[in-house]
Amino acid sequence: MSGYRAFVEEDDENAKHRIEYYHNPSRWQDNVLEDSSIRNESKWSNEIKYLNSDNTDVSDEIKAIPNNSGGIYIFYIKGPNLSFIENHILYIGRCRYTNNQNIRKRALEYYTDTRILITKMFKLWKNHLYYRYYASTNNEFIDKTESTLIRAILPPMNEIIPDKINIQPQIPAFN
Repeated sequence: MSGYRAFVEEDDENAKHRIEYYHNPSRWQDNVLEDSSIRNESKWSNEIKYLNSDNTDVSDEIKAIPNNSGGIYIFYIKGPNLSFIENHILYIGRCRYTNNQNIRKRALEYYTDTRILITKMFKLWKNHLYYRYYASTNNEFIDKTESTLIRAILPPMNEIIPDKINIQPQIPAFN
């Protein structure tokens, strides 16, 4: 009798949906948010299915997000069997609040985003793609919080780790 891993590796459909997650407690600990209010679920929006019921347009709930703030937002996939816990963060982003940008406008921009990983996110999981946001007008808080969350969680669809320190290996000056 084969284990499920052998089955998964043989199935092209499974391979197409494969993504890596890193669950590194030291990264979590090294990147604890200073402002604990963001850890309070009640301060976040309710979950919003990103696309409408037939997945042909942005949902009315996304179109109704307030336009009077910026904030932090998360795209995640939600499975149908244990939907209360079968959630996987794909992408974390931020929207600074300016005269030209707000959390609603930023959310709508993703529908036409052509970045490779964002396109992949919609192609593979559009039926199960959800969105939540944490509204804020404090741009310094928004920037710092996004960076901290990305460094702690390493979402698979984020291409860049903000404020990443790139340490080069030491090379002896004299041999």
